Amino acid sequence: MTSVQLSRYWLWTLLAIAALIALTPSLLAQSAGTGALTGTVTDASGGVIPGVAVSLSSTDTNQTRSTITGEAGSYRFALLPPGTYGVRFTIAGFKTSEVSSVTVRVTETLVLDRALEVGAQSEQVTVEVQTETLQTATSTLGTTVGAVTLSQLPLSTRNYTQILGLSTGTTTSANNATAFGKGTGNMAVNGNDPGQNNFQMDGVNVTNFANSGSANDAGLYAGIGIPSPDALQEFKVQTSTYDASYGRNPGANVNVVTKSGTNQFHGTAFEYLRDSIFNANSFFYNRDNRASATTRQILNQNQFGGVLGGPVIKNKLFAFFSYQGTRQKTELARRVLRQPSFRRFPTATGGRPVSGPLSGRQTARRIIPAILTSVPLAVRTWPATDRTSIQWR
Repeated sequence: MTSVQLSRYWLWTLLAIAALIALTPSLLAQSAGTGALTGTVTDASGGVIPGVAVSLSSTDTNQTRSTITGEAGSYRFALLPPGTYGVRFTIAGFKTSEVSSVTVRVTETLVLDRALEVGAQSEQVTVEVQTETLQTATSTLGTTVGAVTLSQLPLSTRNYTQILGLSTGTTTSANNATAFGKGTGNMAVNGNDPGQNNFQMDGVNVTNFANSGSANDAGLYAGIGIPSPDALQEFKVQTSTYDASYGRNPGANVNVVTKSGTNQFHGTAFEYLRDSIFNANSFFYNRDNRASATTRQILNQNQFGGVLGGPVIKNKLFAFFSYQGTRQKTELARRVLRQPSFRRFPTATGGRPVSGPLSGRQTARRIIPAILTSVPLAVRTWPATDRTSIQWR
């Protein structure tokens, strides 16, 4: 390879890297794991105020961002991790205004408008209560479920997909609490096939398209990853009129956000136990099983683990760890063998002896030994006769 070819190779390589870096902000702006905050700053008469310094500070990590209102008096913070923030508005000739608590949710663009009062900049107006913000920037319909709701709702296998049906326009099958496995549920949204949904975790698509987009495990293909509910900060199910950045499928967009560490150490430990000694037999088990008076269906499940998060370098670097172990024991099949007995069958030959297929002996009383339940028996009867054909397979 000549020096000219090498120069061209490195030139194209550098151009590709530069293009990737240049496009990175626009790609991140489409992230499904963040939110945004916007608004307009005005004076008491309603006139817009340009040049206002707006600072945003995370309550959990103390990380800050700042911007300045434009000519139209508007500001915008994009790519905000979901959480609680404090917002501060400052400009000469007006009192400083501070909103101590604004909650940003995943995929939502909240609008926080402020009207500043004339006065000295040293004077401050603080709003201590939770400020109600409106999402007027988009018309997306959906449901947001937070960590508190996840921890309070009963989940038989601690699987968040079991409550996706709480969103408007969704249809899910009934969850079988006795089923073996993770218990992931599929949902159909607005009449679409369950395989037409998008699942994203922290902005990354986790849908297995080799599995036809199904959220559940099927055959050789694994479904979506299911983290511990203690590790989830929130998730949102968008059902309609979402923007084109999601693309691809016409079903729902499920955006899951996991927790991160904060400036304080927090952790939980858990053990969820299900055991046969706590359960009653089902109606059909009692009806069809002679041993139901002394035995119970086997359904044992242990789910244990914990989460821990905190600072590595305060205000700069954080860590979060999560572990959940699951042990399941269930009775997939039980074969009950009965003791050999005898049954009488009618014949069309009167007193002729009938051969016993299992014993190989003849019985003069037209009786044959009953079969064990593990051997299938097919009985066919022809009309208008007293003849029964017994087939052994």
